[in-house]
Amino acid sequence: MKRFHLLLSPFLLFGIASCKMASTSMQVLVPARIDVPTEIKTVGIVNRSLPGKQSSMGNILEGLISGESVFADREGSERCLDGLTAQLNGSPRFQARPIHGTELKGTGTKQFPRPLEWNEVDRMCKQYQVDALAVLETFDSDIFLEKKQNRVKRKIDDREVYVMEHIAELTITVNAGWRLYDNTTRRIVDENVYSDQKRWNGKGDKPEEALSRLPSKRDAINNTGYFGGEQYGLRISPAWMNATRSYYVKGNDALKKARSFVRNGNWEGAADIWQKQTQNKEPEIAGRACYNMAVASEVMGDLNMALTWANRALKQHNNKKAAAYISILNDRMSDQRRLDRQMPGER
Repeated sequence: MKRFHLLLSPFLLFGIASCKMASTSMQVLVPARIDVPTEIKTVGIVNRSLPGKQSSMGNILEGLISGESVFADREGSERCLDGLTAQLNGSPRFQARPIHGTELKGTGTKQFPRPLEWNEVDRMCKQYQVDALAVLETFDSDIFLEKKQNRVKRKIDDREVYVMEHIAELTITVNAGWRLYDNTTRRIVDENVYSDQKRWNGKGDKPEEALSRLPSKRDAINNTGYFGGEQYGLRISPAWMNATRSYYVKGNDALKKARSFVRNGNWEGAADIWQKQTQNKEPEIAGRACYNMAVASEVMGDLNMALTWANRALKQHNNKKAAAYISILNDRMSDQRRLDRQMPGER
């Protein structure tokens, strides 16, 4: 399965490193960080990080003592599941199904509970018609609030003076412990704790003004929890990512004309122009055209042809930018091989 969705931005089409080039953005499919058995197509998303009744009071007391919002981790863990669900459902690899209302209680701490019994895994997989369970076994957030001052220059009444600016920095770290239970082979594919962090800054003339510009701790934990779920999704599933590519727009009238085709998403029309210019008698123009043909080939899904054109730009016309692009294309071809392994018959 191939998907080449160009995201053209008017801001990106102005030049990047120099006025000789413009840039465009496209989506590329990147492989998961680990290989998940290809038999797994549907995944149930389960929260097991919540404590049983005996541990609940201890968690409330911990929240009160530490200054965290009561039940903040409970909400954050649910947002972590939401992030994973959204990430997997945005991937061509899996269909994710959130499973709510289960009585799977965990430790309520950073300590992993015992793995689920396979008869319980099998029961849930059959009930919800999934091949595997991604279980959030533990969830914990750490909050760090730093207050500091900085001497800055400001213009007041037409005079430049130094004043003290107050800064508040809120850092949230979520530690999510996941297990991925493969019911098709009765094997735990992945088991680990993953840490994700987000940071917010607030500035003001007074300490309370700086603090007022930060999100609430509860909102920050929820936000970071969702982000953590997304990141776990990237670990186990291929995902679409934005990639920016530059191309030459100056050198002669033909290169200028081709730019209008790119702006309209007509890469075939641009490639027709560039291909003719690869025979230009001026080596610099021919090299730029070869480079642009490499970009067009990648956008249109032919990585082998893209690499051929990039090598021609470098070796025949000494286009220096082509060397870096060749490295990018080699990485993409390596990713392609991993994708073929992770998604056989689907590409």
